Amino acid sequence: MLVNGVAHPHRPHLTLHALLRDLNIDPARVAVAVNDDFYPGAQAPDRPLEEDDVIEIVRIIGGG
Repeated sequence: MLVNGVAHPHRPHLTLHALLRDLNIDPARVAVAVNDDFYPGAQAPDRPLEEDDVIEIVRIIGGG
């Protein structure tokens, strides 16, 4: 599994929400892509992750 281009260990029953928790990432402050599926982080489903998944996590930065 790749997370932001870096190999990340996959473990059985790992879900997207568990991955975000493991990385100490607040889903409300990111956007997430799993393969070709894109989600605002707070709306990302708690889907199971597979060994060959490619995940991109982008932090949302406010500004003006």
